[in-house]
Amino acid sequence: MHLIGNEAFLVLVSTNGQVLIAASCYGKGRMVVVSHEGILKDSKFSQFLRNAVEWLKPSSEALVGVHPHLDSLLQLLLRAGTKVQAGAELSPSLGVYCMDAYDCTKAKDLVGFVKQGGGLLIGGQAWHWAGRHGKEKVLFEFPGNQVTSVAGVYFTGSEGETGTFSVSKEMPRIPLITQ
Repeated sequence: MHLIGNEAFLVLVSTNGQVLIAASCYGKGRMVVVSHEGILKDSKFSQFLRNAVEWLKPSSEALVGVHPHLDSLLQLLLRAGTKVQAGAELSPSLGVYCMDAYDCTKAKDLVGFVKQGGGLLIGGQAWHWAGRHGKEKVLFEFPGNQVTSVAGVYFTGSEGETGTFSVSKEMPRIPLITQ
């Protein structure tokens, strides 16, 4: 991922400086962007995901909508006692929407949702998409970037580093230009 602007900030960076998780504010709302949809489905990330959803909520009683592709995230949030709507479509009744980054058909609605105060938890990776459509098209045409770019967070066509990474107490620093 690549970050621009004053509102986007790092949450997790790999040992070689790749942004793996970022967050941002946009309008009255917030976004948390993860570099692979697998993070949204992995129980190893359950504490992080619960914390992210709580941070994204505009109020403590806000309803969380989870896209049908993310049933394991739905189950994780239900076990944590979160008020969740299964198989949700984007709706003004939601406080947070959770989805993968592969469908931009409702990009304009998602941007408006966040701008008006909603929270968005979104995950995906663009390296496979870049292999099929061209790496030079990722920043402007990858579906997830149709939404996250307004908040200064961009998926890139680079394959992310895998491994176990420590979370530092200090905000990680990365160069402004990354591969």
